[in-house]
Amino acid sequence: MSYDRTNHQPNFKPVDHLFDDRLRQFTNTGGEFVDLNLPKFYTLESREIPNLQSYRVPDVDGKTARPLFKDIDFDNVNWEHIGIGYQFGPSWKSFWVKFEVEIPEDWLKHEIIELEWDSSSEAMILNEKGFPLQAFTGGERNLFRFPDEYRTSQKQTFFIEVACNGMFGNGAGGHPDPNRHFRLNRAHIQIPNMEARRLFWDFWILGDAAREFPGGNWQKYQAADICTKIMDVFDPEDVSSIAKGRKLAETLLGSKVNSESVYDQYANTELKRIDVFGIGNCHIDTAWEWPFAETKRKIVRSWTTQLKLADEYPEYVFVASQMQQFKWLKTYHPETFQKVKEKYATNQFLPIGGSWVENDTNLPNGESLIRQFLLGQRFQHNEFGFYSNIFWLPDTFGYSSQVPQICQLVGISRFLTQKLSWNNINSFPMSTFNWKGIDGTQVLTHMPPANTYTAGANFGDVVRSQHQHKNLRDVPVGLLLFGHGDGGGGPTEEMLEKLRRCRGLANTSGLIPTVHLGKTVDDFYEHVLAKSNNGADLPTWSSEMYLEYHRGTYTTQAKVKKFIRTGEIKLHDLELLAGLVSVASSKYKYPSKEIKDLWEDLCLCQFHDVIPGSCIGMVYYDEVYPMLTALLEKADKLIDEAITFLTDSSYEKNVGDLAFFNTLPWKRSGELIHISNENKELYELLQNTEFSVKHSSDKLLISVSSDEDGLTKLNPVDSLAYPASLLKTRSGKYILSNGLLKATISANGVITSLYDVKNDREVIDSTATKQTAGEGGEVGGNQFIVFDDEPLNYSAWDTELYSLNKFKFLKGGEITILSNTPLESSILVKHDISAHSSIETIISIQGLDSADDVSNNYIKFSSHVKWHEKYKFLKVQFPTTINSALNANYETQFGITQRPTHWNTSWDVARFEVAHHKFMDLSEYNYGVSILNNCKYGGAIHGNLIRLSLLRSAKSPDDLADMSDDHVFEYAIYPHKGALGADTVKLGWNFNYRIEKALIDPKKQLARLLGAVKLEGGDSLILSHIKRGENDEDVNDMEHIKSEGKSLVLRVYESLGGATSGVLKFDTSVLKIAKVFKTNALEDETDPAVNDKGELPIKLRAFEIATFKVVLN
Repeated sequence: MSYDRTNHQPNFKPVDHLFDDRLRQFTNTGGEFVDLNLPKFYTLESREIPNLQSYRVPDVDGKTARPLFKDIDFDNVNWEHIGIGYQFGPSWKSFWVKFEVEIPEDWLKHEIIELEWDSSSEAMILNEKGFPLQAFTGGERNLFRFPDEYRTSQKQTFFIEVACNGMFGNGAGGHPDPNRHFRLNRAHIQIPNMEARRLFWDFWILGDAAREFPGGNWQKYQAADICTKIMDVFDPEDVSSIAKGRKLAETLLGSKVNSESVYDQYANTELKRIDVFGIGNCHIDTAWEWPFAETKRKIVRSWTTQLKLADEYPEYVFVASQMQQFKWLKTYHPETFQKVKEKYATNQFLPIGGSWVENDTNLPNGESLIRQFLLGQRFQHNEFGFYSNIFWLPDTFGYSSQVPQICQLVGISRFLTQKLSWNNINSFPMSTFNWKGIDGTQVLTHMPPANTYTAGANFGDVVRSQHQHKNLRDVPVGLLLFGHGDGGGGPTEEMLEKLRRCRGLANTSGLIPTVHLGKTVDDFYEHVLAKSNNGADLPTWSSEMYLEYHRGTYTTQAKVKKFIRTGEIKLHDLELLAGLVSVASSKYKYPSKEIKDLWEDLCLCQFHDVIPGSCIGMVYYDEVYPMLTALLEKADKLIDEAITFLTDSSYEKNVGDLAFFNTLPWKRSGELIHISNENKELYELLQNTEFSVKHSSDKLLISVSSDEDGLTKLNPVDSLAYPASLLKTRSGKYILSNGLLKATISANGVITSLYDVKNDREVIDSTATKQTAGEGGEVGGNQFIVFDDEPLNYSAWDTELYSLNKFKFLKGGEITILSNTPLESSILVKHDISAHSSIETIISIQGLDSADDVSNNYIKFSSHVKWHEKYKFLKVQFPTTINSALNANYETQFGITQRPTHWNTSWDVARFEVAHHKFMDLSEYNYGVSILNNCKYGGAIHGNLIRLSLLRSAKSPDDLADMSDDHVFEYAIYPHKGALGADTVKLGWNFNYRIEKALIDPKKQLARLLGAVKLEGGDSLILSHIKRGENDEDVNDMEHIKSEGKSLVLRVYESLGGATSGVLKFDTSVLKIAKVFKTNALEDETDPAVNDKGELPIKLRAFEIATFKVVLN
């Protein structure tokens, strides 16, 4: 055909924006033109399901019950006939719907038959035997495709479990809506027109290409032109026109998008380049806007659906983390758990992550972080035969500087997260990099460039997975994590179809990144290593990865944080005592199951929305607080049982035979213990002796010292070389002193002077500034400040920089003298915060044995707060005379994180509120000040001003968060000679791990046990934990992990940042040692080494965490 010389009718050039705007009409299910476009043909035939019957599960003890199918006697429940329009409710209740389906015989010839269910809520369909088949979400997923075994015209019975909540609970604007109802909108079986649905997916991706490809590229305009031609060729009166549209779509999508074979083609067949690895996931928050009890159902709903998708899409790879969730699935739905294992065997359903839950990393202590992996890795290995090599933590609120080392110690060398994309001040500069911890250990880290772990698998998600990659010059490849998440759900059929079409578009056009399915997360990391000289060529980020967001989570829900700290202490003490007793005596049965259960509960509550305080109130008041209360009671009971085992009741009780349980392996002097008259025997034994003073009407005060062997003694009250004293001056001030430290306290309760007598040093800076005095106020330490706390978003999570400018000091304090004894002198300071809130603080100093005994030479503050505020933030501050330190020290897990005290850069400004553990410290070369605490985590040090965060009053998602008359906490200011040293580190331990338990022990059995393991030399070395070996015969409960013998496991770390040597010494009369191994944190053995004297020299690098296994005969 030749070129026409005559133009009879001219063509117009399409106006791009008009034609592009028109495209949405073609697939829109609303509006005026539905019957004239593709939606007309979406469904070939549909029938409403008749005879629906509903059973509302009755509450148990006033609480929602969520019984399993097997626990319901369906023949003896009250069924109600329901239909479209029925309202399920109210919030959180459970319903079961029963119905029969008869598929018409002539439907069976069609490719697909579906059940459509929309109860506006989460739900799950089960077969007549109660086997879970698939979830419904009341939104994104309402269609159930009948598998082949259910494609029959015979009558079949199905059940649907209806949960009266959406994917994100029932709202979180202070408290969930208690009266939410959910309408049944659809309950139908239908025949879809699959070619119409496929054209819809074709058109979706081509339309996105037309809109989102950058101008100046032919692919953009060709996509728009093909879409226009598809619309033009479509005939609403001719269903066969769909095939014409699909043929047009092949021009840019290719002909392979109907199957997994699309991934076998490449734009460049030689290079076979992959730009984006697509991985399905559903990230189920273990609790957040719903309780643990609902999560247990979310797991089976979400994962059952993914198993079904894996059957239908051979290329699909799905990953799931959190071994707690796997354990719940195994416990409540073992048949589904078995299906997971089957899909694991085909590489389609992969457990990942290695941890018990996706935990917070800022707040749990170091041992808790190790236990997250010890529990998780062992469960995963037992059930699936392998340890994870990747820490999967897409969503958490910051990343401790010790995470890389802990990962490597549990066999993990790879890390994934994406939360740093939420930074609200600085943009994190890398996507694929080496993250180096404070000890030098590194992990290969990737942050998906699409900046989400819940991508919709849209065209834009694929594009962003390359275009937002921060270091494309290194290894230009990214992971795309797709699937509905947070509330679960996971990928949908639609997402997998869209990705097939994105790949088809890449194969033909080359402009969109090449996305690939069928590869695993391991394949992705192996690709990165292969292209980066095994990671050596990648850039490095050192120390913590601080999230510039959600800084309020260090303080919100103070009660859960105190519970967790106390639980960590109790489990430390329990494992120490029970472990030593069990290896020393064959008569004592080690409570291994009980201890493991307690650790599982504690680690569960360290999930990244629970311990930070960002869950709805129901999670705390109905689940977490009862769980942690029971944990503390059980741990105490088990400790008492072990102590009772050591107690010799044949001896007459006398003061000289009293032994106290010092759970720390170093000398402790003058530890004060309050003995309540509720402890009748001990109270009567000690009252009216030289060792006690009356502290109040119902309490005695005693002083106990302990040597390195755990041998304790009572200190006579009058033997103190530096007794405590209290003086009230004529000017109305109060002076607390012990001859070494002298605190002057104003009538308002502010420490206007803290003088270190021994070192001739004033500690408190009295310079009046806006931050320390406001408008004409007094300057000093222990100033309480109330900040306005109105963040831009997420009140439980966030506190913002501008809040630092708006605050008030508490004034009008009232002081009462409480005690003035050689052991301790104290005053009580009362402040009104508002008409609804108040704080009472006991300020005390204790007497000391000698001038060289600095361990308890501090001013202690014991506070009791009534707190009923709204969007306020209570802090306490100490202006110090430390002015030249450019960095401050904050205790983190097994070490120290240093942070700047200045605001030089925007990165420094972003860290206006930070996390720490038992202490933070500001030191110059020859002097410093430490602030200790027993349950607080937020704080900041800028210039010479130290602030400890105490309480917040956020109103969402829990409007009762922190509202209480009974907040009780302690903190202290500890001035010290020299820079930060081992005295502060050990004092932080002492301040938290109190000497409390006592027994009559004339044979010194307790001291003999506690002295059986000692660490000598190297002041900065801390023997932090002694426990039983996980694989011991009387400990191990894993079916597929071999048990052997008896052992003790010791955790030692270097606490200050310098390579150090020491010696582990063992009392071989107590411990019959066969050999000692250095192990990883999973307790895998390496070369044995111990000499005949029961000594093991050890060397640790700076901030190293070391584990030693003592194998016993």
